[in-house]
Amino acid sequence: MITYWPTTPGTQLNNQVSNLFKKIYIKLNFNLYNKTSHILSIDIVNASVKQELFKIILLELEILILDITELDVHIADIYLLNKRILVDLINKSLLNFQQIFKLETLGTNVSQLTQLMAYKRISLEHKLLLQNLLIYLIFGSSADKTKTYMFPPDRIPVQHVEILLDNLVIQLADLIFNRFINTDSSIIDLFKFLKSNKICRNTYVSARSIATFKNNLVWNNYLLYYFHQPRIIYNNRYQVWIFSTKGLHCQYIYAYRENELALLSGFQVLIIVLLELQDFVLPKIRSVFLLFGRVWIYLVRYVITNSLKVLLKSIAIIIRTK
Repeated sequence: MITYWPTTPGTQLNNQVSNLFKKIYIKLNFNLYNKTSHILSIDIVNASVKQELFKIILLELEILILDITELDVHIADIYLLNKRILVDLINKSLLNFQQIFKLETLGTNVSQLTQLMAYKRISLEHKLLLQNLLIYLIFGSSADKTKTYMFPPDRIPVQHVEILLDNLVIQLADLIFNRFINTDSSIIDLFKFLKSNKICRNTYVSARSIATFKNNLVWNNYLLYYFHQPRIIYNNRYQVWIFSTKGLHCQYIYAYRENELALLSGFQVLIIVLLELQDFVLPKIRSVFLLFGRVWIYLVRYVITNSLKVLLKSIAIIIRTK
């Protein structure tokens, strides 16, 4: 049986939000290993550090929800300030994480988050990442007028909101640790930073293994931003990360994203154009190849048939002559 998210603020919504946060805290005791082929920056840290980072983000999100509720922020303000709210949530989570683990800065500061490729990708999706989720958690499902998802306003499944919350926590954790991995410091400094603070997984035991991980992570972020993101925007899809008993997984859900096409960079737009050409040209090429194939089969059959007829006639003539 499908359970739907409460439509308006009230006791029912508060209870549902409380139950949702309890459920995700329980999920943090599951396997937190990345079970996909996609690389996350948090793959390099051990399970306890990863779990603590998730808890910090959840705590900061709870504080954010309480602040918005107490200040009686209007829903129009969330639409207007969503990106700034997201950046503030990231910065507070990052600083809290540094303070708890007493981490050094590796020569970078919070403002340099905006230079990361992962941040540019997330900032393009900030409405999908945080805006809809905040509206559901604070105002109820009927307050969402964006029509981003295919569900009716009063028929938003609880599982959908749960997926959005999972996705926010995992993606913010990935972005925050991207800031520690992608620094201007040398690989040796990064290796010492991870080992001295005892936050690295046991599989990364050398500077070479960490360098390989960093290079793969950077390459993956570029692929996601320039190739993967334009394609899924063009297809009206959104990649979400979720917690499961077997580990971290990702899947695709439908989301109306036509408005985001205007925000793409020049190279991303080129990818969209190539996709358009692919959709137009490939069926034509396929039709031409099918036509040539049929003609070729017909000609081969015609040649073989006539050759057999000639051969049989020749054999018959030879037999008659004898």
